[in-house]
Amino acid sequence: MPKTLRTVVICIIAEILNFIVTAIFYHGLKIPLFFDTIFTVAVVFYCGLLPALCVSTGYNLINSFLWICNKGVFDPFISAYTVCGILIVFSTWLFARRKDDFKISPAITALYLVLIALLSSLCAIISSGIIDYFHYIYYDVPDMMNPIKSFTKSFVQHRFSLLASCILAQIPISFADRLIATFAGYGVYRLCEHHIERKTI
Repeated sequence: MPKTLRTVVICIIAEILNFIVTAIFYHGLKIPLFFDTIFTVAVVFYCGLLPALCVSTGYNLINSFLWICNKGVFDPFISAYTVCGILIVFSTWLFARRKDDFKISPAITALYLVLIALLSSLCAIISSGIIDYFHYIYYDVPDMMNPIKSFTKSFVQHRFSLLASCILAQIPISFADRLIATFAGYGVYRLCEHHIERKTI
């Protein structure tokens, strides 16, 4: 299979799997984590920056459209969360582009993955918090991520500013999500790499 076609197929599969995982864990089991970037992280490692950006952007735009159709309410801010996905991809790629470093030892691999989780969660926390801030001020519609909204209200009740509350509320959920998604995404990448290497032998 030509490399370009293979990359397109991988991106489509990753996109579908992101939706399936989110449907199972968030919508089905009601776990208050996103789980929507596991296969995007895998694509960053396996295919590189541009394909991963396509997967991330595609997921957020499609998900936003489906959410608006499901709720029957137009939300001009919801597609802005695409920025969070883009920042997650970039922060992951900063480390993932040097894949040989991940093969030095298991300890080094774990350290790099923790660093990716920390950087990507920082990007997600700040960008999502700022978007939430404007979302609260200008457009009061049903929230896509109610657990975060509960945290935000709690901080506001403790006399934090709205902006600080929106950012701080992201920390527990976003960090846990990034940690799980980063390790799981790298695991998927290693499994795919191993499977393809075996097929080419």
